[in-house]
Amino acid sequence: MVRAWLVVLANADITSGPLFRPIDRHGNIGDRTRASAGRGRRGRLTPQAINLIVKRAAAAANLEHADTYTAHGLRAGGATSAAKAGAPMSAITRHGRWADGSPVVAGYIRQADKWNDNPLRGIGL
Repeated sequence: MVRAWLVVLANADITSGPLFRPIDRHGNIGDRTRASAGRGRRGRLTPQAINLIVKRAAAAANLEHADTYTAHGLRAGGATSAAKAGAPMSAITRHGRWADGSPVVAGYIRQADKWNDNPLRGIGL
């Protein structure tokens, strides 16, 4: 599916920039749309559009509580899963496009199991 989309983009003379782009009601892709002209977004989807895509995909997959799925949840879930799998914080930071050395990334990593993740668990209290 990604290869087919790359062909569509290439046919529209779009060979760099964001992979996922808005498409207007006239079929114009990305920065060729009137809506994205002058906004400095260079053909990027808005955060609201990405969130809507996530919610619709969750509903289409018949996921329980589909309305609670968000793009922000994917960002936090990705960081959390990577940390639990042992990925270095620097790699998670880079992949999530947080600033190098930013403490913000730590806030995205959620504790799945507060007992097992508790640093005082093994000290015999």
